[in-house]
Amino acid sequence: MSRSIPRLILSVAASLLCLAILLAASQAVKAQGDLMLNQPRPAFTLPDLDGTARSISEWDGKLLVINFWASWCEPCLREMPAFTRLQQHYRDQGVQFIGVALDDVRDVNAFLEGLEPRINYPILLGDGNTFETPMAYGNQYGILPHTVIVDKFGKIAYSHFGSLTYEQGRLLLMGMLL
Repeated sequence: MSRSIPRLILSVAASLLCLAILLAASQAVKAQGDLMLNQPRPAFTLPDLDGTARSISEWDGKLLVINFWASWCEPCLREMPAFTRLQQHYRDQGVQFIGVALDDVRDVNAFLEGLEPRINYPILLGDGNTFETPMAYGNQYGILPHTVIVDKFGKIAYSHFGSLTYEQGRLLLMGMLL
């Protein structure tokens, strides 16, 4: 019995250390996204699914929701129907969603073919090998999904790592459209 108490203490100490490391890491990830807030959005030009080069400046003056995702990312896929609904609901209020897929065009097309409801916003093909574009938006660790909202003046207003629900997106957009 006397041997089990030191093991228990060691187990608790190890668990607390792991928890502290996880909390510190999550704060570092949040901080990296926060560094971009109120900064001008980085410029980029990426091909769409047809191979046409699309510049982010094409959507200047709109409230722009940029979602970095990949077809192999389960949380990314779960939030896409919500984004489709949000785009439908807010498009007449100057909101534009853009998906930046960090995948091969074949994988993206195969995924989108089976998706319901159908995506109603542009999908661009990001730098799947380098994550260059998401890094420019504060995603130094390649975390997906990553959603950034750029205000109508071209400044980064919001950055979120992880998936968003319809309700979370609706509340965010309502607050930014006031």
